[in-house]
Amino acid sequence: MATIHSVKAGTVAVATECNGEGKTTIVVGNLATYTIPCAAMPSTTYNEIRLGSNKKHVKITVTASAGVHWGLSVGWRPGNQHPS
Repeated sequence: MATIHSVKAGTVAVATECNGEGKTTIVVGNLATYTIPCAAMPSTTYNEIRLGSNKKHVKITVTASAGVHWGLSVGWRPGNQHPS
């Protein structure tokens, strides 16, 4: 579990890579929760969360099935437009 102390309004980008048979569940505070399937070949899932206001102390947790290996990257950019 990690905590982002302060996030300004804008877009939070979350990239998750996993491999191994099972699933991975990602919880981004009370902003988003999603589950992605994992398989023998590594794959990456990209999600965006658009924030209309600043947020404080956003906890990120990852729960994975036994035998699943995962990696997570979180980024931020101003505005709520799709990347070009």
